[in-house]
Amino acid sequence: MNVLIVGTAEFTAPLAAMCERGGHRVASLTSNDFLAAQNVDAHEMFIEVETASFDKKRAVLRRAADDALILTCALTTSTTLAASWVAQPERVVGFGALPPIPEKGVIELARGLQTNDASWERAQNFWRALEQNIVVVADGAGLVRARIVCCIINEAFSALHEKIASPQDIDLAMQLGTHYPHGPFAWSRAIGLATVLGVMEGLYAEWGEDRYRPAPLLKRCVSAGILPA
Repeated sequence: MNVLIVGTAEFTAPLAAMCERGGHRVASLTSNDFLAAQNVDAHEMFIEVETASFDKKRAVLRRAADDALILTCALTTSTTLAASWVAQPERVVGFGALPPIPEKGVIELARGLQTNDASWERAQNFWRALEQNIVVVADGAGLVRARIVCCIINEAFSALHEKIASPQDIDLAMQLGTHYPHGPFAWSRAIGLATVLGVMEGLYAEWGEDRYRPAPLLKRCVSAGILPA
């Protein structure tokens, strides 16, 4: 199968490697390169993983081929909202993965209000053929892992802003004290700060609750393009 993957590098590279191991012919592009391209190769599967920019995500999805199955990364928007931007919304299925993405892990799948049965079944078969475990979740920005992990990271930025502890000590306390695989700041580096902010902004836009409000320090670090030291 010809697979086109477009979006944020932390996602495109491991997903491309996964698809290649599964025997697919894969093309991988950043959102900027895809939007600037005059033509792209024909593809049957379009995987969108733009997680840093709402506007780019919408622009990318609007250029997706009408006859492709569209798998949209539903971390910063719901599947239903993402599907509203394409010509055939019934072909859109939401999924969730979180860097670092393992070779054999878990993919969350979310069905939008417009998703038809054929697309839903194809999406499940695609990920299972790549040796991924499927977890079906309700539609909504963040799904499960990104929602919880990014909220933890966001709270860590608030704690740092309040000078409760250094980034290193916060990571150590959370990793050793709660047996997390990564401390929240190490996790933010793996995921990408812009993605963390995108998830929090998506949650806040959807729910409007203070618990999802992005931490000011997180927003400033993304604007400056730096990680807290």
